[in-house]
Amino acid sequence: MSWIIGILLVVAGAIVGFFAARYWLAEHSDEAELSDEVTQTKQKLADYRQEVAEHLATAQALVGQLEETQDKLKAYLHHSADLLQREQEQPSLPFFAEDTMRELRMANKVNSEKRKSDDKAASDMPRDYSDKKSGLFK
Repeated sequence: MSWIIGILLVVAGAIVGFFAARYWLAEHSDEAELSDEVTQTKQKLADYRQEVAEHLATAQALVGQLEETQDKLKAYLHHSADLLQREQEQPSLPFFAEDTMRELRMANKVNSEKRKSDDKAASDMPRDYSDKKSGLFK
């Protein structure tokens, strides 16, 4: 009988061992799953932080370019305002030189005298009319 008790104890131990091992492995597999999830979450967080850092670096570079463009625009507008101010302060330069202006004035006087003489001739009767009747209108 002691051998039957021994066999029953071995069978009972195997059943208890089977369920204990199953419970213990299930518990450890849950821990392994949780550990994997934690590792994945940490990796995702690190990736997200890297993306945010890259985004902020890009935004900072764009702001720098914007400031540089704004400075260039301010310098250009200041330069343009200076040019306009100088132009208002300086007398405007004539289009022609003084010698050319003298020649133009003289030519204008000569042309005006010619026009006056042409105006006198224009008041005369045109040469294509004649006093005598001729041709078909006789």
